[in-house]
Amino acid sequence: MINMIPKAQNKAEQVFHEIVKDHADRIYNLALMKCNQVTLAEDICQVTFIRVYKGLHNFRDESQLGTWIYRIALNVCHTMIKKESRISLNTVPLNDRADLEPIEEHGDVQEIFMRDVQKDEIRRAISALPPLQSDAITLYYLKEFQYSEVADIMNIPLNTVKSHIRRAKVNLRQLLKEVYDET
Repeated sequence: MINMIPKAQNKAEQVFHEIVKDHADRIYNLALMKCNQVTLAEDICQVTFIRVYKGLHNFRDESQLGTWIYRIALNVCHTMIKKESRISLNTVPLNDRADLEPIEEHGDVQEIFMRDVQKDEIRRAISALPPLQSDAITLYYLKEFQYSEVADIMNIPLNTVKSHIRRAKVNLRQLLKEVYDET
């Protein structure tokens, strides 16, 4: 019976490593979209998986595992971004884009630069939205979840998700209009 404990631990660790392998990239990308900072996104990802590891024994198959992990990740994002904003998140420049996307060898450098600038402006605008709107629009449009999945992840009713997305689109139009009117 004593030999069973290490085998059970090894099995749990193998399961956890599979979970990380299957979900780490998506959680990292979600965190990056929410905070616009590579190092903070990495920290959010790490804290998320620490919480997943610690809470895995409490997971009850009431939702899909991925939905549960996304819910944890969103909670971690909110907490860590709020802590970071106390250090004035808005004044921290975005990290080097080289970590995020490969530079195309062929193509107009100015066109590539403008695409990156537009992506940054959209990310900033999304992060300026109220948290529920930001979460809903990020999960639906950028992570391509269905409305019902967004509702499960955010733990809110389906019509509330639709309402948050509708308001987010209106607010994003206004925020981006202000950005482009200034230029």
